[in-house]
Amino acid sequence: MDEATKRMKGIAFIHWGNGWQLRSCQDFRYYIDDLIYIHDLPKVDLSAYHAVIMPDAMDAEAPRSHARQLNAYLHDGGFLIVCLQGHADWLDVPGLEWRPGNCRDWLWWTKGEKLEVRLSDPVHPITASLPMAHMSWHWGGSYNVPEGARSILEIDDSGRSLFLDFPMLPGGGRLLLTTLDPHSHNGQRFMPATTRFLQSFYPWLNRELGIERCVPNRFTYLQCSHVPSEWHPEWIERSLQEAGFETLFAPLYDLGADLLAKTDTLYIPSSHDEFFLKSRADELVAFLARGGNLIICAEPCQPWLPFMAPFQAVPPRPFTNIKVRIRDDRFGIFSGLGENFDGWQGVFGQYARGWTDMPPGALWLTDVGAKEDPKPADWIWRYPTTTGRGGFVFMHNGDNMTRYPDHGPGKEALVTNIALAVKRLSLGEMLF
Repeated sequence: MDEATKRMKGIAFIHWGNGWQLRSCQDFRYYIDDLIYIHDLPKVDLSAYHAVIMPDAMDAEAPRSHARQLNAYLHDGGFLIVCLQGHADWLDVPGLEWRPGNCRDWLWWTKGEKLEVRLSDPVHPITASLPMAHMSWHWGGSYNVPEGARSILEIDDSGRSLFLDFPMLPGGGRLLLTTLDPHSHNGQRFMPATTRFLQSFYPWLNRELGIERCVPNRFTYLQCSHVPSEWHPEWIERSLQEAGFETLFAPLYDLGADLLAKTDTLYIPSSHDEFFLKSRADELVAFLARGGNLIICAEPCQPWLPFMAPFQAVPPRPFTNIKVRIRDDRFGIFSGLGENFDGWQGVFGQYARGWTDMPPGALWLTDVGAKEDPKPADWIWRYPTTTGRGGFVFMHNGDNMTRYPDHGPGKEALVTNIALAVKRLSLGEMLF
């Protein structure tokens, strides 16, 4: 059996149940095919995968009982990536020696000093995608450079490596081994360099393996009301296409598995049939579970998804209650829209007049209501799954957003901004 036929799957990510590992896997799930619990390894045929990742934040003893299986994968031509702050002596790599140690000063970057690392000479090709700035933080010991290995990153004037590539092991396998811990700190939302490392590494790994993935550019607008401006808002189509999206306008009653299979992000305007949408709840939840995204405009009377709550209006007086205020714009959705982005022909209150309760883990983006008792007019949430593949829900508790803002340089850009944000979150270009 040739290699391409044998390795029918892409990239596996082995985890120990650690939250930092799981969060990092969620962040970069677009580039990862399967999440494997380490205690389930005996039930898994690793030979089916082009690459297997053993991330940091792993209990050092956890891989030992699976060493035979992992080494067999390597000796059978597999590509194993191991991040471990400690001695990976369970790896069958002759001559490999680990030595404890760390950087001289963890706070070097606050003092205008240089970390005592450098790119190895000759420079490894991976550094075209993963520059030294993306690999510069503390480490968990270092390795020698055994015969057949190539160092990527090393400690100054020591001959010790922090990142090794074994491009051709006996049996044709390949090993990347590092004492850096990017998954730990990215998962903790601590140390931006570790996030940059993973944002560079995972696309590189897919390119290195020749894996091409479909970019989530398919945007479907669900046509719910035959009011012309609601049925087919052409200006949104232009804006989305300029941003690189493939747009589809589909009637509400066409919603089902076939339509969702052609969709990455589904937009649901505010005037819709709650009874019908509730009849499609299972398909919509399955869509989210496999990584699809929902942008929902709704003031639900009868919530039609399991995480949805009934709409509640804020007191309409004083008028400042219905002026929406930006609370958290970490995803750049509202930037450039102007302070009065929520005004329609100068009138406030149509964009949003109330809120729905958020599910656990949602991020509150905009305020409506009294300043001393604000409520979430807009929130965003990742649908939780055991596979880490859940998509995003942007919930807008108000008007159809296609016409906002109605003025200024960002005119009618809100929907495209949201679509770009959920796409970038899906690709790991931004973190939730």
